[in-house]
Amino acid sequence: MKKILILTVMLATYSNIFAFLTQANWRWRNDDGTETSATWKAAQNTQAVMNTSGEVWRLRLEVYNSAGSTLNFRDTLQYSTSTGGPWTPVDVTSTSNPFVLEGTNAFVVQSDPTTAQLVGTAGYTFAPGKIMLDSVSLQNDSLANSNRTEFEWAIKSTPNIVPNVIYYFRLWGQTSSLDPSNTYPSLITAGVLPIKLSGFTVSREDKNVKLEWVTSTEQNNTRFEIQRSSDGKTWKTIASVSGKGTTAASNAYKVYDDNPLSGINYYVIKQYDVDGHAYQSDVKILRMPDIKSIISVSPNPSRSGINFSIANRRVSNVDATVIGMNGNIIYHEMINNVQPNSLNKLNMKQQPAPGLYILKLKGEGLSESAKIVIE
Repeated sequence: MKKILILTVMLATYSNIFAFLTQANWRWRNDDGTETSATWKAAQNTQAVMNTSGEVWRLRLEVYNSAGSTLNFRDTLQYSTSTGGPWTPVDVTSTSNPFVLEGTNAFVVQSDPTTAQLVGTAGYTFAPGKIMLDSVSLQNDSLANSNRTEFEWAIKSTPNIVPNVIYYFRLWGQTSSLDPSNTYPSLITAGVLPIKLSGFTVSREDKNVKLEWVTSTEQNNTRFEIQRSSDGKTWKTIASVSGKGTTAASNAYKVYDDNPLSGINYYVIKQYDVDGHAYQSDVKILRMPDIKSIISVSPNPSRSGINFSIANRRVSNVDATVIGMNGNIIYHEMINNVQPNSLNKLNMKQQPAPGLYILKLKGEGLSESAKIVIE
């Protein structure tokens, strides 16, 4: 009898030590109102899509107590890319994590009491929780048996979020039990996330379009791809520029579209990191007029050499290339200085075989082509 009594006491003590609060229902909401008026991003217990880094989302999370006694909170909000972990605390100051606590908010205040906003677990009495903005852990709070409460965390995504990834969230500490009828709160990031480029501009420079942008810092940046579209829907990569990897220094970039479309041109820049993830800039639009070529070839047809002139412009370091209709380069020459309207002869040792060719001239702000007939 004595042994049975001791065993009963030990089981009761063990049960009390390992009695847990239970994490249950959840819902994402917009950061656009008070604790009672902010709108919702998705239905309860439903994953939502995050499209932009730097967004502030508010996570509403229910906890209930079925332990049989009042329990204290000693819990930290954590995130992971897998329900199996590893889990990382969401804090206020991290510079490398994809999420931080917002710290301050225009609509709510740290430790403001919460009211019931979720469709809660049946059979439990609601008790006010807290708004969480700048505290890593829940402390000095308790929940009576058969009660439930709701906490709301204001979470800000950072430039370290990764595209096309599911992020999971949980409370960990005293609240280490997940209601089997529920899932961990989760969000999924879009396949392509935007990047913020300071000074991203597109401008006309004669017949060409100049694109310029500046990065304040770069992290694992392998390259930029410049894409153009005629309708804002179908895109073509027209240039690629190497990134600086990881650097805290500001970097300026410039590239030319040598063959813009007549009419409206849409431009976007995609940045790729070392893992192949893509981040996209805002779309820029520029209208280009239908401009006639500024180069002329003479004589054309030609029987004795190829001559060209550039109208009303002096150009240094002109790259002159003669290309056959099959795409093969027939001749290439660098010309240091081309004066406006002057006649320039290519120093070809022999005349190409009769046929149709393309003369392409490229230089700073210059990209022109002309057809040549060789007889």
